[in-house]
Amino acid sequence: MRLLCSFVILSSAFAFAIAPATQRAVNSIQTAVNSVELLPELRKGPIPSAKMQTAKNLLRDLDSALSRGKRALESVPPADSGDENVVELSKTLEEFAAFKADLEKAIDGAAAQSSANDAQFRAFREETKEYAGVVSAFQNGAHGAMSDVKAAVAKLEKLDALCKSKYPGIQDDPKLSFALNISPGTWCDVAARRQTIFDGAIKNAITNSLGGLVAAVGEATAKLAPNHGLINAEGQPYTLLLDRAGGKAALAAKLEPAMKAVGQTMPPDFFKPLDEKLDAFAAEIDRLAPTWTFEANKNDDKTESAAKKAFATTFKGRSAIKTGMLYADATIAKNGLGIPTERYRTGALLAKGSGKWCEYREFTSHETYSGGGNYAAPHFTFGAMRLQKCP
Repeated sequence: MRLLCSFVILSSAFAFAIAPATQRAVNSIQTAVNSVELLPELRKGPIPSAKMQTAKNLLRDLDSALSRGKRALESVPPADSGDENVVELSKTLEEFAAFKADLEKAIDGAAAQSSANDAQFRAFREETKEYAGVVSAFQNGAHGAMSDVKAAVAKLEKLDALCKSKYPGIQDDPKLSFALNISPGTWCDVAARRQTIFDGAIKNAITNSLGGLVAAVGEATAKLAPNHGLINAEGQPYTLLLDRAGGKAALAAKLEPAMKAVGQTMPPDFFKPLDEKLDAFAAEIDRLAPTWTFEANKNDDKTESAAKKAFATTFKGRSAIKTGMLYADATIAKNGLGIPTERYRTGALLAKGSGKWCEYREFTSHETYSGGGNYAAPHFTFGAMRLQKCP
């Protein structure tokens, strides 16, 4: 609570007997004490750094009021020294003097504490430089290979021991932390919670690993129709659909060491969400497969024959059972000078796979311009795959 010291001159049956000099002194003292707003919460400290300037301002105001008040008291004639107003104001000045003495001690103590904190901060900074990287990493959660994270935990254990032995109770200080770019309280807290942070990060990584895969399968399912049934046959989730047991076993082998590190075991139904998404993905493929047609109704026997050979070489164990071209003519690409650089033409093929559906792939024949109106032998690139009904 803030207290505003104000005093009203006491009336007395003998007030008329006060000498003019006394009346002037009383008025002066009253003005001096009324100009000071006492802040009891600062009197004996501790004084927060944010309040230090306020405390110094109050000390200045007290000093000024006391100086003025003492001069005024000295001007009071001895005959009026017992006047009740003079006595009351004299007590107020004594209280101001006591408050000032306490406030000076509090300010000096805060200054000493600040100096001690500064020295402690600087010592901490010099002694803990080697831990800066690992603390920074753990503040945002543990990341990286399991061996690296475990090594970081071991390093933080040493920091924790140092915090507790040489810097017990050290706290962050906004001013010093900014000036010295160090937050020892935060660092020591991170070191103390290293195992909790590690466990939480590992558990999140396990959850996110499966969750990310489940989300990817769901996204692939949703995009299947808008993408005209085209999927990446060499990537997940299609490869996982083809060898679900092998894919889950590989993921389990990757996750089980992490689970063991945090005292977990893989529950029997761990992959249930993934199986459900893969079942939905397979069902969407089966729903759409009969709806797709083979649009490549143009022909170029030479290009199609070369495409079949390239397909068989690129995709071992599979051969095209139907081919066609999507465009009647080839496209010629030219550079900025109008000189041809390449001639290309796109077609498609169907290949019988191991499943119930045929694999549809688009291919492009690329022929590099070799000059004189001639082009090099073609090389082929193949696009994404689509599963559809066989002819």
